[in-house]
Amino acid sequence: MLQPLRDIILVEPDPTRDDITAAGIIVKAREGIHTSAEQLGKRGTVIALGDEVDRDQLQAGDRILFGEFNYPEYFEGARRYLVLQDKDVCAVIE
Repeated sequence: MLQPLRDIILVEPDPTRDDITAAGIIVKAREGIHTSAEQLGKRGTVIALGDEVDRDQLQAGDRILFGEFNYPEYFEGARRYLVLQDKDVCAVIE
C-alpha cells in the first residue's frame, strides 16, 4: 500500500455507472465516457493521508466529494486508487 507524503491523500473512488442519472433515472448505457464526472465518480473513501493533512478536517475512512480532475492512479490488484492533494477535497460526506 502507498503511504502518501506531505499534503497528499489516497482515495478509493466510488464505482461509477453511466446508466443512472443524478436523479436516479436509469437510461440506456452510452458508449464511451463523456465527462470526467463519469470517469472519476467525484466521490470516494479516504484510505491514507500524508503527515501534513489536517487531521481535524480529514481522517482515513471519511467519505469525500472531490473535484473533477484527472488524478494519478495507483492499482493494487484489482483495486483502483486516486492520489489527490488535500485541497482537491470539496467536502466530507456525513
